Amino acid sequence: MQGVQPVGAMASSSNTLLCDGCCQPASPEHIAQRLRRLELSTRFRPVHIGVLFIALAPVPRPEDDFYGPPESKEFFNHLLDAVQIPVNSSQPGQESDAAASASARLLEFQRRGYYLAYLSECPITWAEEPVATTISRLAPTLVRRIRLNYKPKQIATQGPELAPLAEVLNGPGIGSIVRLDQGTALSAHGI
Repeated sequence: MQGVQPVGAMASSSNTLLCDGCCQPASPEHIAQRLRRLELSTRFRPVHIGVLFIALAPVPRPEDDFYGPPESKEFFNHLLDAVQIPVNSSQPGQESDAAASASARLLEFQRRGYYLAYLSECPITWAEEPVATTISRLAPTLVRRIRLNYKPKQIATQGPELAPLAEVLNGPGIGSIVRLDQGTALSAHGI
């Protein structure tokens, strides 16, 4: 019987999948976490993306996901403050509901046509490879997502480590929508 694998070989190959978010072999748990992040971000995705913010990778803890809304608000507040989306203040005498306030800010982010995407749609373990290697490995997938899925009017890369990504994005004919600040990638403060 030509082409038939032993039962053990099929079982081991079926347990390891290639994740389309990070292009790495992944466990079923990894895929489930990726699908959860996609589910969260889809809730706040605008129909027409005006500005596509691109960050390197999501945070490792699922409960801190930008679209969660996150427990850890460091990146969340930084980006939303930079695009001048204020924190909703509660009525006098009422206790502010942090989750409702964060959701309201995400809804405003969506209403303005903003969307946050990642070069790697999965958290990155930095011991795996240097940022430059990650950019060169994942940039073609990101370019396809931009052209076929996101179709933004403008792109703003987040952080100086993504400066080489801006150069890559200029190559395939989408450079006219890459927002640069003095030739370097924008930080959230540069928006």
